[in-house]
Amino acid sequence: MPPGPSLAAALACIDRARVSNGDMIEVLRARYRLRAHLDAQLAADIADIGLRDPRSDRGSVAYLPEPGQFAADELRPALSWTRRRAEAELDFSWELTVRLPWVFDALDSGDIDLPKARVFATYLADLPLARRTEICAAVLPKAPGWTTGRLAAHLRKLVISADPQSARELYEKALARRRVVGYLDSAGTAVLSANDIAPEDMAAACTRISRLAAAVKRRGHPARMDQLRADLFCGLLDGTLHSLSRTEIIDHFLGSVPSGKAQGIEVRAELGTLLGISRRPGELPGWGPLLADNTRSAVLAQRGGSWYFAVCDDDGYLLVPGITRRRPLQARDLRDGGMVELQVSTSLLARLMESPPVGWEAVIADIAAQYAAWPTASAAFDSQPGRRFPTAGLRRANRMRDRTCRGPGCRRPATESQFDHTVDHARGGPTTDANGGQLCAHDHDLKTRGHWCLKQPEPGVFLWTSPLGQVHRTRGDPVIIPPLTAPEDDLPPF
Repeated sequence: MPPGPSLAAALACIDRARVSNGDMIEVLRARYRLRAHLDAQLAADIADIGLRDPRSDRGSVAYLPEPGQFAADELRPALSWTRRRAEAELDFSWELTVRLPWVFDALDSGDIDLPKARVFATYLADLPLARRTEICAAVLPKAPGWTTGRLAAHLRKLVISADPQSARELYEKALARRRVVGYLDSAGTAVLSANDIAPEDMAAACTRISRLAAAVKRRGHPARMDQLRADLFCGLLDGTLHSLSRTEIIDHFLGSVPSGKAQGIEVRAELGTLLGISRRPGELPGWGPLLADNTRSAVLAQRGGSWYFAVCDDDGYLLVPGITRRRPLQARDLRDGGMVELQVSTSLLARLMESPPVGWEAVIADIAAQYAAWPTASAAFDSQPGRRFPTAGLRRANRMRDRTCRGPGCRRPATESQFDHTVDHARGGPTTDANGGQLCAHDHDLKTRGHWCLKQPEPGVFLWTSPLGQVHRTRGDPVIIPPLTAPEDDLPPF
């Protein structure tokens, strides 16, 4: 049966427990055809939304000749996507429906699946029409029985041999997108990848790391080669090996040459974790959670960095932000700069004031004193509403409250965003915490030039209304995420 409503209805009536072993393969294939059909129709919906005119009345049907600058932003709140994914999906859907209609038809009929359609788009979307037509006519009939790997290799060979100039343009287009991406995996360790790099440059980098690792291994280091490559890779980037020669790097791994300082980082940590009262994770903004032990070592290695604090209510939301110049006696100056945010609830702060842990007395006393003086000190933040730009204190408090850009689904750290007047300063909007919010450059433009409406009904709560009528509410996450169970109070002090 061709994919569509009839096939969907037939599959909905099937009881798998009554289907024979051999016939289950037919059920599997039929459902996969249906899924491909739905993927094609979803791509058509996405492409259609990208063409809707944001300046027209919501009750009308009005199109643009091609997707506008902010077209993908309608997808973000609608499907809970990041901006990067929304833009990528719109680009793919546009290429599939407009530039590769034969591939769209094959996906819609269930002859190929979505991964294969993406392979066609990767290699063919930028080719001239005649070349796209020729290659699709030759390859699409074979594609249903091929894996995506075989399909990609075949298409790449055809593109290079038939049109070397187009292959070069594809390469340079990818090279222009070169980037470094870092993220945490499910185990809590980190992944760092450099994408779209010139092959000869990447080969040289890998060769250097491998040769250094082999030299260290020959000198008797007990680690495996893969471990040595990873340690060298990180050390060459984070600053610890920056000023060392090749011989000194090898000697450093054998313990005879000290390293330099690693680059400082931004770390957020609950004070209870640093004191050993709990084992709650910290956070690397823009990355994710950090195990308690790693959090303690990272914080205490940054004595010379900037230290902030956030006193929170019982729900974890910010009450009092501030900066402290006190440091615990356990802190060491092992990283170059960095930023630390100490998080503490009012209830834990009261307990710590009664019995401050050894080495932390000055830090806790300073936080407690600033917390007590907050009613007077906070008035200064909103005391200059006519200023064009916020004071340093107001900017810091606003960033700590919002945590990230307050655009729909955006997770760009507040430190990389802008203080935006919800009611524009040029229209009389005051420079105050209640009229300010953190927006990245894109979402600032989304509001000012993308025809999105933004309101802040209460401090820190934002209501976005899109040109197509979606209403999306955003609020910064709590500074301290409340635990599911009572915190562990019986752990030994750190």
